[in-house]
Formats: sequence, structure tokens, C-alpha cells
Amino acid sequence: MLSFGQRLKMIRKEAGITQAELSEKLMVSVQAVSKWECDNTMPDISQIVPLAAILGVTCDCLLGVGGDEKADRDMLYAQISEIWANKNVYSYENNAYYESYVLYKEHLKKYPLDYAVKLNCARSIDGFIYSANRYCYKASQEEEDSLYDEEVNLLTAIINYDRDTTRLIEAKEQLIIAYLYRNEFSKAESVAVDLPDRGCIKDKMLMEIYHKKNDNDKCLEISERVCFEAVDSYLASLWVRARRISIYGNARKQEAISAWRDLLAAIKLNHGIFNNSKYMWWTIKGYTWLSNDYIAISDFENTFIVIEELTDILVEDYKKTKEAGDIARVEKLKNNFWFYMHWCYNKCFPTSDNIIAKDPRFKKCEERLAALN
Repeated sequence: MLSFGQRLKMIRKEAGITQAELSEKLMVSVQAVSKWECDNTMPDISQIVPLAAILGVTCDCLLGVGGDEKADRDMLYAQISEIWANKNVYSYENNAYYESYVLYKEHLKKYPLDYAVKLNCARSIDGFIYSANRYCYKASQEEEDSLYDEEVNLLTAIINYDRDTTRLIEAKEQLIIAYLYRNEFSKAESVAVDLPDRGCIKDKMLMEIYHKKNDNDKCLEISERVCFEAVDSYLASLWVRARRISIYGNARKQEAISAWRDLLAAIKLNHGIFNNSKYMWWTIKGYTWLSNDYIAISDFENTFIVIEELTDILVEDYKKTKEAGDIARVEKLKNNFWFYMHWCYNKCFPTSDNIIAKDPRFKKCEERLAALN
């Protein structure tokens, strides 16, 4: 629970008002404001109403009394849902974005430290400005400038004071979008460089910036990197999905087999995103796990079809690698062929003494790989 002084200080800072500015508006000394914020003294009862008005909050909020924030937020979201069920964004009048913004703003007068609502309020402003220009019912420049400044202030407050990491990232991304709307590229870049590297969060926003700037070289460089990371994560997710289904046992093997097929289809579709080594690694993983699941349900015909398909791919990869003159990788491939073939059955048969390894179709595949030189 925040003390009065702590609450006053946070609300004042979020409002972008200095102690000197606040003292001037209230016609008190800076020392008086400082003592309030340090909880050494309290303002006079007559100063509470003007103090709340200057800070744009209710008196109850300033004093930290009254209201049920959770219940009020639930009611707010119910009202927002009602707006979006009955209004649209295609006209200036009764605009869903704007009416949502008004409700969010009223809530924030009572709960100015509700950062989730702050973020939604900023997004509503952005949505209104964007839709106004898209659907040609542009607000006056003065109104648009005022709303834009308010959006920036809301997002800046979240970035400066919110402790929720996810919301902090979302606020920075939204602030970049706002800056790009005004072509304020340097401001957008200064926010983007502080975003996390993981999950392409930073790269995706930098890509948006360079795309808007028409910086082709940087945009292409980053977009290719984002494509690689995004597709790699997508394939990893498909692999985990198939593996988790497979673990359920034979009752869900057909579902697992379908999931491995989904992975292989995605690998082929996104071949151009990866270098050949990375593409082959995903391909080998997909085929070998698929082969093992066919073995688990004693579907040996499809097992050998999968092994033969993988052999065709390995032979083709070997030939292309040799033609490219990549001697180091050629040797690595030859050294790994036995392991790749072993992986086609090792989840079900840990040793080479099994019906798959002894079958003529499997031996023929091994011979094809052994004959490569």
C-alpha cells in the first residue's frame, strides 16, 4: 500500500509535472511539496481538490481511498466489449476506438497507476488516429496532435514506472509504432535498441523502422535474419508438438505421424530460408522420428518408404555439396551416414540386430550411401 507521499510523487511524475511547477500552480513553496512527498507533512484539506485537478485524478485516487479497482476494471472491460459489439471505426461519429479511449481515460482518473489500462488507452488512441486517416475522416490537426502527445505520455509512463516486463516490451513496441506514424525515426530507433534480442523482438521492430525509412539494405538484412529465426522457432515448435503427441504411445501414433508430416511439409516449404546444412538437419530429424513412429505401429512398408526417401535426399545433398567444392562438409556427411540410418530405428531398436537393419531394402539404402565417393 502506497503512502500518500509515495502516491503523490508517482502520480506527479507520470503527469510530467515537476515539484516546482506543482508548487507554482498551487501557490505553495517547493519545500512544501517536497515535505508532502516525503510524508513529513500533509497538504491542507483545501488543497486536495485543486491538487487532484492539476494532476488529472480524482480526490479519492489521490488519497488512496474508495473504489474496488478489480471490480471497476471488470466493469470497464464489459463496457468496452459493448462498444465494440455495437460501434465501428469507419466514421468519426460514435467511433469505437475513440469511445473506448474516453472510458479508459475516465478509469485512469480514478486509477492512474493501472498500467494495463494505460496501455489499452494508448492503443485506442493509436487506433483512432490510424483509422481516421485510413477511412478519410481525419480529425483536426490540433486534436490529432493532442491525442498523439497523450499516447506518447501514456506509453512513456509505462516504460518508466511499470514493473511488468511483458507490458514494458509491449509499450515500447507501441511507442515505436507511434513514432513511425510521425516519421520520427531517430526516436523510434532509440527505443528499439533497448528491446530484448531474444525472440527477434528487437529485430522485428528495427525491420519496421527501416521498412518505413525505405532503407533497403538494412531492411533486407534484418528481414532475412527475422525470417530465419522465426521459421527456425516454428519448426522447433512443430517438432516438439509431434514429439509430445508421439510420447502418448500407440493410441495416438497416427496423429503423431500426421504431425511429423506437417513438420516435413513446413521444412520443404521454407527451404530457401536456411542454408543447406540447417535445412538438412531439420529434414533428417523429421524423417528419422517419422520412421520410428511407423515402426512403433509395425507399419514396415511405410517405414521403408520413409527410409528410402531420406536416402534419396542424403544422396542428392552429398552430390550438390561435392559439386560446390565443400570438401569439409563432404567428409562430414560420409562420416555421419551410418548415424543417420541408425537413427531411423534406434528409438525402437537400440542395436543394429533388428528386422529393419537386416531387411534387404534397408541394406540397399546403406549400400547406396556407402558407394558415394
